[in-house]
Amino acid sequence: MDPQRIAEELRSQLRERPYWTIATIVGVGWILGRSLPLRAALAVASIGARAAMAAALQDVISDRARPRAARTEEAK
Repeated sequence: MDPQRIAEELRSQLRERPYWTIATIVGVGWILGRSLPLRAALAVASIGARAAMAAALQDVISDRARPRAARTEEAK
């Protein structure tokens, strides 16, 4: 694979899924280097999981807050 293509794909993933991408990078780095303490890796994973849950909850709440007519029009 071309390094430039890998960098572009990584940037794309970072824009679309920033928390998962960062967690994956940290995980791979920890596995390869074992230089990051386990507690630090767990702390980063915990922060990422909380942020992902907050984003998901925000989507659910905003979906429920919209009027039903607006939701049915969007589905069409």
